[in-house]
Amino acid sequence: MSLSSLALQMLTGLQIGAIYVLIALGLTLIFGTLGVVNFAHGALFMIGAYLGYVISEATGHWAAFIAVPIILFVIGVVLERGLIQFFYNRPVTDQILVTFGLALVVQETMRWIFGGTNLPYSTPDWAIIPIDIGIGYYPPWRLVIVAVTLVVVAAVFSFLRFTRFGLVVRAGMRDPEMLGFLGIDVPKRFTLVFGIGALLAGIAGVVGGQITGVTPEVGMSVLVPSFLVVVIGGMGSLWGAVLAGLILGEAISLSVLIYPAITQVMVYIVAAVVLLWRPRGLMGLKGVAE
Repeated sequence: MSLSSLALQMLTGLQIGAIYVLIALGLTLIFGTLGVVNFAHGALFMIGAYLGYVISEATGHWAAFIAVPIILFVIGVVLERGLIQFFYNRPVTDQILVTFGLALVVQETMRWIFGGTNLPYSTPDWAIIPIDIGIGYYPPWRLVIVAVTLVVVAAVFSFLRFTRFGLVVRAGMRDPEMLGFLGIDVPKRFTLVFGIGALLAGIAGVVGGQITGVTPEVGMSVLVPSFLVVVIGGMGSLWGAVLAGLILGEAISLSVLIYPAITQVMVYIVAAVVLLWRPRGLMGLKGVAE
């Protein structure tokens, strides 16, 4: 195997990891700020992929890239106000059961509307022909996914760290009663956080649907590795989710070259090794999810 082939395979691992990071970022953001284990997050990704397909077929890809995250943000706000807010103080098992049930309802609804076959969600015309990147030819769309992930990660961290909204959200998790005494509407901000998490799932769906496929089962298929990304990185740790997503993507990609038979279970192998070494995950903190 040549060095260029290895480099291309590692670049593919970076793209796989980028999709996991986009999904896991919203998942861990919701858990880290709201304390909600959202097993319907994969369904939000699936909705994003389906909406991306429908809108791109009707009006073009650029309209889909703009509209889908906005629509998912609205869906997230409605979902939080209509259902999730009632489970903030409920046991984790209740949160898992209700969100997992919701995911199944959404999955079967999509199957009823669109059927069970994979929809031909194509990439933009300019991203079809592989380009020479110096180490070989590579599909431009996969590079776009990596670039979008970098921008989104930078935006999320900057938003939470350098804005008053982010400061209020972090403070609200520590002492929401005190913020209430100061006249700050904490539930409203928590609603926006859930909406942002759904928006991130929408971005993942609209840019990653071409890679993962658009089927009713795609939400469940990405949920398990994405949730493992959150666990491996450390529950509630955004930096941990980013690091774990990249590690998992590279592990899956390189396993194709080393021993293809273990590719399908590579996520569980990595999870087992990391959690045996660090039970709280790579960047998990004591007391979180315990």
